[in-house]
Amino acid sequence: MESVSFDGSQPAGEVGHYTYSVADDAWTWSDGMYALHGYAPREVPATTAVLLRHKHPEDRSRAHEVLRAAIQDGGTFSCYHRVVGREGRVRSVLSVGRGLPDPNGRVALVEGYLVDLTQVRREETDAEVQVALAGITEHRAVIEQAKGMVMAATGCDAEEAFVHLRRCSQRANVKVNEVAHRLVAAAVGTGGGTGFVLPFLDDLVASSDRSA
Repeated sequence: MESVSFDGSQPAGEVGHYTYSVADDAWTWSDGMYALHGYAPREVPATTAVLLRHKHPEDRSRAHEVLRAAIQDGGTFSCYHRVVGREGRVRSVLSVGRGLPDPNGRVALVEGYLVDLTQVRREETDAEVQVALAGITEHRAVIEQAKGMVMAATGCDAEEAFVHLRRCSQRANVKVNEVAHRLVAAAVGTGGGTGFVLPFLDDLVASSDRSA
């Protein structure tokens, strides 16, 4: 799924996968995670300190709070922010994931994806960029989260993911943001991963067809 490049020309839609073991304070990064931060695979240890050091200074506190909340409360989350790679390149990214509880109900594992949205942001109008930097609205945030889930499930880019959501919206006769809300809500009941994404969207369309 990942098309890794280390020359600063990493394509839009690059996806990195990460897991964090709370008890061990241990991270596992995919090759894409390293690439998004400007490193070759396993060039540096994957640690919380390294992760936070590469957050844009203006976004670092917010990103840290999202991580802290995921560890404390679990459930799904998304966080749009900027990452500053080792080479100094600033990327606009979306982190989407969930905290998974152990049998005692405590969060034992945080897993998710980091999606490169840099090119998508560049193609937006100046007004839209300002809105994104000031804080994405609730609907927009959920749509971005759903896009990230589709991208992670299929390996497609952000534009193709939105087209897929829009097609489901049209066939199911519900708004795109409603499709996104239902998909994100459905993630809570899964055992992790993204294998449920496409079957869920297909079932959403099929249910609409049966009720028509």
